This record gives sequence, C-alpha cells and structure tokens, in this order.
Amino acid sequence: MVSKISKIICTLFCAFILFSCMSHGNIVEVDDDSADTTPEVSDSETDEDFAADEDSAENRNDRAETDVLTDEDADFIEDYDTDAVADEDTDSDGDFDVFTDEDNDSTEDHDVVPDEEIEDTEPYDGDSVQIRIVAGNITSGNKQSYDPGHGIRIFQALKPDIALVQEMNYGNNSVSDYKNFAQEIVGTNYYAVDNKQKCNNNKCNIPNGIVSKYLITDSDSWDDPNINDRALLWAIIDIPGEKDIFAVSVHLHTGPESDQVTAAKLIVDEIAKVKEKNPGKYYYVVGGDFNGTAAVSSNGFGKNDTFYVAGPHPVDENGNGNTNAKREKHYDFVLADYPLHEFQIPVVYYSSKDPEKTKIFENGLVFDTRVYEKKESELNEYFYPAQKNDSGASSMQHMAVVKDFLIELK
Repeated sequence: MVSKISKIICTLFCAFILFSCMSHGNIVEVDDDSADTTPEVSDSETDEDFAADEDSAENRNDRAETDVLTDEDADFIEDYDTDAVADEDTDSDGDFDVFTDEDNDSTEDHDVVPDEEIEDTEPYDGDSVQIRIVAGNITSGNKQSYDPGHGIRIFQALKPDIALVQEMNYGNNSVSDYKNFAQEIVGTNYYAVDNKQKCNNNKCNIPNGIVSKYLITDSDSWDDPNINDRALLWAIIDIPGEKDIFAVSVHLHTGPESDQVTAAKLIVDEIAKVKEKNPGKYYYVVGGDFNGTAAVSSNGFGKNDTFYVAGPHPVDENGNGNTNAKREKHYDFVLADYPLHEFQIPVVYYSSKDPEKTKIFENGLVFDTRVYEKKESELNEYFYPAQKNDSGASSMQHMAVVKDFLIELK
C-alpha cells in the first residue's frame, strides 16, 4: 500500500515539475522583434497611463505632420538670414537691441509692422535694399530757413531715406532743433551738418546738412576755398550690407562757373584719398545745389570717372528737368559713382487710394507742387502732405531732386 502511495506521489511530483518547466519557458521565451519595441513597464503604471502615452504619441505625430514644409514655405524661409532665425530660437531677448536714451528717442515713433506690410515701409528683403536719395535746397521765407514749413512738407512727401539738404537752418540750429528736423523728414535723430570750423568766423550762415533713416557713423566737412558761409559736408551712412554710403552734400558757388569746377575737383581728389585708405568699402554719392551745370562734366565731378555725370537726368511729370524757382535753369543734382549708378531704378510713388495705381519716373523726379496746381486731389493722393503752393512759396529756392537705388547686398 505504501509502495503504491509512494508511486502516486512521485508521479504527481514529476508532473508538477514538468508543468512548471513548460510554464516558465512561455514567460522567458520572447520574440526578438518584440524585445526591441516593448517598453519596460513599471509597477506604478496603470491602464490610464498607457492611454495617456498613446495620446501623446498621436500628438507627436500630429506635430510632425505640421512641421513638414511645403515648397512655398521653404522659399519663404530662404529669404531670411539663418543667423537671425537661430537667435530667435535660442533666446527671445535676442530680438531686441539695447538702445541708449538718444537711440530710443529716434525710434519711439515707429510701430511694429506686420510682415505683409514690410515691403511698403522697409524695402529690404535680405538680398537687396532700396535707398531713396533726395537733394533739396528748398528753404523759404526771408531767413533762408525751413521754419515756414514748405520745404519740410516737400521732403515728407518725397519720403527720402537720405536727404542731402542745403541751407539747413531750423529753429536756432541747436542739436535738439536738428534732431527734430531729422525726425520730421526721415523719422530718426540721425543728422550731420557743416563743420563750423570750415566756415568764416566759425559760423556757417547757410550750412549744408544730411539727414538719414540709417545711422550716420562719421561726418566732417572739406573747406570750399571760394565760399565763407558754408562748406562741403560729407557723412558715412551705415546701410544694410557690407558696403556703406559715403554721401556729400554741397551748395556750390553761384559764380563764376570756374569756382563750381574747383569745388568739384577738390571733392573728387578727397574721395580718391578715402578710396585709397578704404578700398571697396563705400558707395559714393554727391548731391545738392550746384548752381549750374559746369561741375557736371568730365572736368568736374566726372574727373577720373569718380561720378557718373551723363544723362538722362530726373524730370518732372511734364518732362521739365530745370530746378530753379522759375524752372528755367538746371541747378540741382544727385550724382552716384559708377557702382551705385548701376543700381539706379525708376522712382515710383504709390496712390494712397489704390495701391495698384502708381506714378513712375524712369530717370528720377524733379518735384514741383505747382505741376499739380489744378489737380490738387492727385497731389494729395501721391504726395501728401505737400500743398499745391509749397514750391511757389515766398523766396522758395529750388526744386527737390529724387533718385532711387536698389542695392544688391554682398
């Protein structure tokens, strides 16, 4: 009996051992593919945790789909500097420059512009920058000043990026007065004015000036040997890109014509020195009231091919290129050096009522508000806030001259 019981127990024990081995084999024998993909599960994870993980995976897939760029998106991104994008990604504070109080004064009137409006307000796309240069001896009244407002309205209507200004008298000609003058014309505090030491008794009665939308990094004057009440002003303007603009604002002697040529040669010789010290660093432009055409020649500003002096020159809407008050003589010019001249483009003004409507001046514009005397609504539409009688104001000097340049950035 004992022997039978022993056999039964032995048999059951063997069956139990066999069953245990077979069960253990099912647990540890795992398919290789499953081993690579099955996450390790902690004891604390619940069915809700698995559901949350599943939702997260779906969300990640959704984000991955939205990050895929279309061809149109890719083209859009290529227009922007990759360094700027990197800065934006790494630190939001990097989007803001540190301004001094003076810098803040020059920018406080500017609003943040949506991307779709940038083309109209800042013609800069990363590959090129459009620069509008306006020369104007457009003071009025008995004091050869911009105080009466006619000349300021004309400058505002023409929307310069750089204005080469003659007879730059405003208020008391103090620093704050000139900053206000620049603000009214280009919306910044950036200006330069004749060095008084180059004028008679340290006083320039009718100084040349430059105001700029872009930072002026340096300025000074050369002495005009034939004139005591003004000098030959130059300024370096920091436009986007590797090359800056070296601008010269002049008001040449009324006569004799040889004095105009003498001043032009002096400027050409001084620029040659600048070029020797700074090869390939600047584009050069000279503009202002030349008081005639003698300096616009191969013997004057065209000496050594320094400036492009050939026509065609700017004209008004009626085809008249003369710039004195009576519109009988050609006194005022904007001349670029050959590299900058290559970038000259037509001057375009857009209708404030219909952006599809434009006024195009193929070789630049001579602006006279009297052209629109009988079509005042057109003047308001294209050249606000100029008024129809501004160019005919008492003692108005000359007409302003406009040229546009689309500069390729390198």
